[in-house]
Amino acid sequence: MWSGILQKVFKVREKVALNLSGNTDEEKPFLEHLEDLRTMIVRIVVTLLISTIGTFVFYKELFRAIQLPLIFAGLAKDEAGATQLLQNIDVAGPFMMAINVSLITAVIIAFPLLLVFLLQFILPGLKPNEKKLLFPAIGIGTGLFLAGASFAYAVVLPKALAFFDEFAKTVGSRQDWTLSNYVTFSTRFILVFGISFELPVIVMAMVKLDFLNFKIMKSTWRHALVGITLFAAIITPTPDVLTLLLMSGPLYVLYAICVWLAYFMEKKDRAAYPEYYAQLEKDEKELEQANNDDWDNENYNPWSSADDDEDKDEYQAPAATPSAPPPEVEKPEEENLGEDQGSRMPDDDESASQQSTQEKTLEELAREDEKRSNDPPA
Repeated sequence: MWSGILQKVFKVREKVALNLSGNTDEEKPFLEHLEDLRTMIVRIVVTLLISTIGTFVFYKELFRAIQLPLIFAGLAKDEAGATQLLQNIDVAGPFMMAINVSLITAVIIAFPLLLVFLLQFILPGLKPNEKKLLFPAIGIGTGLFLAGASFAYAVVLPKALAFFDEFAKTVGSRQDWTLSNYVTFSTRFILVFGISFELPVIVMAMVKLDFLNFKIMKSTWRHALVGITLFAAIITPTPDVLTLLLMSGPLYVLYAICVWLAYFMEKKDRAAYPEYYAQLEKDEKELEQANNDDWDNENYNPWSSADDDEDKDEYQAPAATPSAPPPEVEKPEEENLGEDQGSRMPDDDESASQQSTQEKTLEELAREDEKRSNDPPA
């Protein structure tokens, strides 16, 4: 299964490299793709390891920061109340809490470098002028990630905590949260929102690579809304509708911004390359005409295709040639008239006629010789 997934990823990578560089060389071997993937993973792991070690030094300050959503939700009055609300039932709970918080903080801090490594693998074959565009893209991607993480930390996470607490009261249950469960839930919540806000970067990259354009995005915006809703339902850490709406709402707005950006990008490209877009429109019209339905045509036959009609037109039956006349059969002698003529084959009739003709000739020759012998010499 993993081999098939990697092969599909590598084929997409080759197509992207072909679109960017225009190189028509042979395909890159599988092992070289695998080596590039290994290099990217090693760089990401080393970067996260160094960043986690650096952030682990400040785990106390990070723990205080992760308790603030409890205060924003009204579940605790101050940091002391938030600390008392969280219980520890695991021996290694506080240590794993510090590791978890440090790792998520390391991802947020090192996100620009992680994005660079990822784009270098996904977008191979970049030209020097295209590599310069990576820095604005990385800046925009980092800003969107931080915006999503901050939005989850300050708005969505407190509302989700308050919702679950109020729902527990409706069924007469008391909320006793453990330290490890709360930290895992909060950090995953923040990380998922940050990653989901990278949607504009992904969409604009696909537009730049000609996988998407304004026409496609405009005609399929309903499908995009359904896809965003399903995406938000899958990656949200909680199954409640409130969290789903709080995640999918900003994504709807970001997708609408992407549609407008695609429009302005296409408008700019049309002004720069009018001949290219004129040829594209001509090809699209020819394709639409070729795919038109002929059901309203009275001569349309649904059981035949155009290829069959062409074959019929090209094929012409050979002209009919008159057959050779049957061989003439001589009439049999009177003595043979009594026989059944239907039981005799044509070949037998021919041989009998030839034999009778030959006998008559010999008799005539004999009479001529007798006549000549009786005649006196002159």
